[in-house]
Amino acid sequence: MKINPAPLHLAQAIIIGLCAALSVAILGTSAHTLDVFNKQQSSNPWWLPLWPQHFDVAGTKALIGSAASVFVLSTVFLVLALVPSFNLVNRPTLRALLAIGTTIPSALVTLVTVIYAHILNNDTPELDTIQTWTCKYKNSQPLQQDLGMPANMGNGSFGSLCKQSKFALYGTLTVFLLLVASFGLTIVTWLADKWATRQNRKEMEMSGQQS
Repeated sequence: MKINPAPLHLAQAIIIGLCAALSVAILGTSAHTLDVFNKQQSSNPWWLPLWPQHFDVAGTKALIGSAASVFVLSTVFLVLALVPSFNLVNRPTLRALLAIGTTIPSALVTLVTVIYAHILNNDTPELDTIQTWTCKYKNSQPLQQDLGMPANMGNGSFGSLCKQSKFALYGTLTVFLLLVASFGLTIVTWLADKWATRQNRKEMEMSGQQS
């Protein structure tokens, strides 16, 4: 039975590409929510400026670091795997090692980040994260005397920040699942490459004997 590993190579590149694209989106949303918090926390009454110790933003920072790490490692794999001059198509073991070397660290980082962020989100009401706070008060109405306050002095952006925070967390979980799938596909692709190489060698030997 002849196997063509090319579709597996393409599938692996697509999965890693999705991880890289999702990481950019996660990085953007996490960085934006943290930026809004940093700019408004000391002045916006909805961010409790007199009680800053109530907030724990370590989870958001972890999401930013995780997304950046996955993007860098995914980009390394895609560049080395897709640029013809590196010739990894004809070096299946090296390609597999590269995939494993970039996938496993990324998967571990994303898994730890998701667990850590989830633990912080469950620390309420003792502490709040950007996600728990904005989701809790996104539909709350300001006091009558606060209606004339500027946009950056209210909770008008809480709905968007809540959605962005959730996207960053569940997006990171999605990236982890994609990386697990990529790891499994790496093993299958390596076996397919080895089988195809073996079959090609047999065909060449048979052709040599016939000639």
